[in-house]
Amino acid sequence: MALLVIAIIWIAISAFLVLYLGRTPKGRAWAGLIWHYHRTRPVLLAFAVFVALIVAAYALYPRGAFESTLDSRQVFVDYSKAMVEKLVAENYLSRDSSCDLERPMPELAYNLPALLKIYNEEVRRPTLPRLVRLDDTLWLSFDGYKQFKNRGIRIVKKVQQRLGPRYLVKIDSKGEKHRLELVYRGTPWSIEQLCGLPAMEASVRENVDPALLMSIIRHVSNFDLGYRGPRGEGLLALDSGTGLSQIYTGASLLAAYLQQEKTVEDAVAQLYPVRERGSLHEEWRNNPLKQSWIEEVLKDVPYYRNNGLVRDSAAVTNQEDATPDGDAETLEEGED
Repeated sequence: MALLVIAIIWIAISAFLVLYLGRTPKGRAWAGLIWHYHRTRPVLLAFAVFVALIVAAYALYPRGAFESTLDSRQVFVDYSKAMVEKLVAENYLSRDSSCDLERPMPELAYNLPALLKIYNEEVRRPTLPRLVRLDDTLWLSFDGYKQFKNRGIRIVKKVQQRLGPRYLVKIDSKGEKHRLELVYRGTPWSIEQLCGLPAMEASVRENVDPALLMSIIRHVSNFDLGYRGPRGEGLLALDSGTGLSQIYTGASLLAAYLQQEKTVEDAVAQLYPVRERGSLHEEWRNNPLKQSWIEEVLKDVPYYRNNGLVRDSAAVTNQEDATPDGDAETLEEGED
């Protein structure tokens, strides 16, 4: 793209000089002198051919061929927005009319299910939480309680323990309105970290081990969501698309292979990268490269389990114990 911009700039400069010099006899004389000088003519011709080739390449070659990666961060921003809209549609929370979901910060949005779960654990008769803000700050309002002091302290403490010191947590109470405020002060999450929740969702849907799915993705593409190989394959080398859809495709294929193969190793072998497979029907036990790759995949599974990728960590939308009431009411519970 940078070469195309440079080419356009030089085309504009050349067109300006031609028009300017061609308007006067003196200009035409200078142009003729430059053109007939034996050293400048080859340079001008070579430059013109170079610019023409750049323009022709961008005009005739598919745009996707120049794009080896996509805006991976935007993929997870869009995923966060869809996740919030799903929670609202399923009546786990409401969305305030002032809440703009154009740029939700994934590091905050991903924690919404955990916040809702903690709220429902601490409150005996929960009202419907209301999402007031979600960009680089998260505001979640719990309305309808006259007293919230001790309960609020416990919620803040549990959220802080769950999320860690990189998150700033507080509850601002005014009358019957109580707002949980969450700010992330750490470094932006890596693509690997951001893949965690979609992989968890896909694994719950297909009933596979999320840690195994994450390890397979790591050893196939290293979480490059925009990678397009020489034959058009993308993440997991499973289809011609890019983005999170391939995580779900990978989970679906993993589930199918686990059903049809005798061992986990045999199932994992079916996902060996296309670019390195060689013979698709070759027994993996006879191929040292395949055997080593499968061992590395299985060796990393405990790492992902230790970092929270276990089936019990499913999002709040898959848990039966997180079912807030749809009707907000004024409650006068004691500060239990």
